[in-house]
Amino acid sequence: MICDGCGANVPDVPELRADHLYVGAAAGCWSAYTELIGRQMADRSLGEGRMLGVDIYMSQHPGVPGRQSSQSVWVHLVGLYLSLEHGYDGAASARAKARVAAPDAEFTWLEPPRPLGRLTVLDVLAAESPDESRRLVHEWADSVWQAWAPHHEAIRLRAASILARG
Repeated sequence: MICDGCGANVPDVPELRADHLYVGAAAGCWSAYTELIGRQMADRSLGEGRMLGVDIYMSQHPGVPGRQSSQSVWVHLVGLYLSLEHGYDGAASARAKARVAAPDAEFTWLEPPRPLGRLTVLDVLAAESPDESRRLVHEWADSVWQAWAPHHEAIRLRAASILARG
């Protein structure tokens, strides 16, 4: 089965709920993502990539237009931007994203580009060592961030306005 978000060929996993409220991922892809999170939690050397992995995955699986999906895409794209272009670590990124997702914030739908990157969670799961996994997470992040290039200026402006107030 092809994942609507990332385009990966993933197993059909009918026992998993596939109708997430705002994440546009096939159940088999979501299953692969949760496996990656488990690996990152089990191996402390992969821990810093966990927050970045959330931003990557959610940006690569934007879902369909709606309030929750629009907010999710904006928040996670700002996270990618701050991590990749400003060197934010997971904790600093999380604090900044909390400000982006303020209760009174409004989010327009960003039309997702196609494709949404050349790498997927499956590429990271195929890593044969922690070093390779860390390298692939960063390549995956770059791939997804570059896919969203048509929206970079809007994302940078949103991040700047939030950070200026913080």
